Amino acid sequence: MAIRHILVPLFGYDGDRTSLEAALVVAKRHGAHIAALHVETDPLEQTPLMVDVGVAITELVEAAERHATHRAKNAAKTFADWQSATGITIDPAPTVHPAVTTAFKNVKGNEEDLIGRFGRLTDLVVLARPKKNEAADLIAVRIEDVLFGAGRPVLLVPNGISADTLARLEEGPALVAWNGSIEATRAITAGLGLLKAMGKVRVLSIKEGKRDAHPAADLTHFLAWHGIAASVGEPPADAHKATAEHFLAAAREAKATLIVMGAYSHGRLRQLVLGGVTSHMIDAADLPVLMAH
Repeated sequence: MAIRHILVPLFGYDGDRTSLEAALVVAKRHGAHIAALHVETDPLEQTPLMVDVGVAITELVEAAERHATHRAKNAAKTFADWQSATGITIDPAPTVHPAVTTAFKNVKGNEEDLIGRFGRLTDLVVLARPKKNEAADLIAVRIEDVLFGAGRPVLLVPNGISADTLARLEEGPALVAWNGSIEATRAITAGLGLLKAMGKVRVLSIKEGKRDAHPAADLTHFLAWHGIAASVGEPPADAHKATAEHFLAAAREAKATLIVMGAYSHGRLRQLVLGGVTSHMIDAADLPVLMAH
């Protein structure tokens, strides 16, 4: 899939600069536009109402408004500083010619709804996991909003990743987590543009059930049609035990620069109750992960 438009939601937290830097690495190779978006939340939507009197608590509304304003200013400043440092041209107009451009948009409203709305009409959404604990849950929820509400692939980047590591994002090797699911298939097709640029791709197959209904060889054959030479790695001894850790360990061993995987292939409820690969990757992955639902 061609990558021409990259959406970068900015939240006014410490991961915003990393998100922009990661988006720029991809944009430079593909000649893509980076659309930075901040949703300034409406305090009345974010503040619970008092059942007895039917009005919002004034103090809570004021505090929420100050917080929303603070986040909006941080997001705008982060974008301005990044754009000034990189010199990327600000131009929101679409063009058929590959060109790295950018633009910043601040909109007011419901964060979930608006990120979903803008997220549906983009090729890739880039998000960074923040260092601060108070923002981690928010980002995790917004990742779900994009995966489920927008149906678009997400490139999740660990905050604090070095510039050198980011620069090697598309050098490879890449590790593909394969279980034959629709979600994994969508992640792979969404990531074809990234995988084509990589020298090495390794497929790690997870057998689910008594028989291997979706062998890794099928996937490597498909990738070969796109000019991608992929090898098959060893699956974990127990597919139900610490699969996420197995992926991460295999990625480190291969010195992978990217993991490609389906997200929530067993549903959010099962992930919530039993834990799961997706949740673990969102929380703990120490390298970029491209995921799709």
